[in-house]
Amino acid sequence: MGSSHTLDQLDTCFDDTHAVANAGLLLPATLAERLGIEQAADQLLDLGGRPGAAHPGRKLLTLVHSLLAGGDCIDDVVRREAP
Repeated sequence: MGSSHTLDQLDTCFDDTHAVANAGLLLPATLAERLGIEQAADQLLDLGGRPGAAHPGRKLLTLVHSLLAGGDCIDDVVRREAP
């Protein structure tokens, strides 16, 4: 069953010249999804068998998105525990 939503029909408007909300990552995240970067990284990267080594593509995109959002080091990516 496919989704009835598509990002091709999304329009972003701002009422403040300095506000970017979440739109700053919307285009790169959409491009990464359409290019299949997460899946390609999962196939190409091997983080070994240690704990936390699953889903290397997702980890890669987390770092990329952090950099795009203004992070300047790996410490800017914080692991959040589920509530």
